[in-house]
Amino acid sequence: MVIDVEKVWKAFADYIFRMRWIFAGCLIVIAVFLVIHILLKRGRKTKSAPSPDTPAPSGMSMDNGRFRIEIGNCQGTGEREEQQDAFAFSPSSKWKDKGFLAVLCDGMGGLDAGATISNKLVSDIIAEFPYSFEELKDGWILDSLSNEIFQNYAGRGGTTVIITYLKDDRMWFASVGDSDLLLLRDGRIYPMNVRQEYGNTLLAKALDDAVSVEQALTNKDAPALTEFMGAKSANPDYSLVPWEVRDNDVYLLCSDGISDTLSFDEIRDAMCHSPSECAELLEKGIMKKNKRFQDNYTAIVFAVHEIGGK
Repeated sequence: MVIDVEKVWKAFADYIFRMRWIFAGCLIVIAVFLVIHILLKRGRKTKSAPSPDTPAPSGMSMDNGRFRIEIGNCQGTGEREEQQDAFAFSPSSKWKDKGFLAVLCDGMGGLDAGATISNKLVSDIIAEFPYSFEELKDGWILDSLSNEIFQNYAGRGGTTVIITYLKDDRMWFASVGDSDLLLLRDGRIYPMNVRQEYGNTLLAKALDDAVSVEQALTNKDAPALTEFMGAKSANPDYSLVPWEVRDNDVYLLCSDGISDTLSFDEIRDAMCHSPSECAELLEKGIMKKNKRFQDNYTAIVFAVHEIGGK
């Protein structure tokens, strides 16, 4: 059998000519997908600024007559599609007389409307300001706000939250979920709140020999939240009484996008710098890690300096 190469080639060329628009369309579609992928990837690695109505006084300072407070912050989307962290400060016009409040929320990406819920919760907490320590001591505000979220989302949406409130020389905090509050005092770093995670529940059981410590630390569900804002009722970790702040205390509120990526030593080293420098170092540390599936990250840093102190 003799193959007519010229005839085959002519038939192939004729087929290509008739299908040219389909091939061209496929190439265009592929090119568009490549451009979109590159833009999305570049956008996820770009630092995201807080929304316009969120005060972001990075590098600012204030005083309440006894202490001067320096403030820094950073925020980024990491490798996520959207920013579900939110943060804010009480109005600067009220800092001296009413105190300084900072709030940070980390919307739950696995549930509905994490970004919407975290932003609204931040706004609601700020809208209720100012507070008294008497009002805050039993955590009532978080329980009622959690129930409000539950009524709207029926447990299908939620966020973590951490709040600090400084008035005169006293500090109070409350938290729900796994966002962190850390204190640097005299060169040592201290976790001030307890993460409400299943792993910590297992560690408590290990104290009673119900499970081993190894089982508690290696359980695949250890990072799962046991409390979150959006449940029917919230069970916050909070200060039973306000504690006394000291000269040169440094406080860090952060979402787990920071504390799950950087070590305590790395965070402590950053906190030894001024708040604005600390925020910059934390962000640089996250970028350097280049962690796969890096979560949203947010940090609020403030240092307390006694006026007339060292």
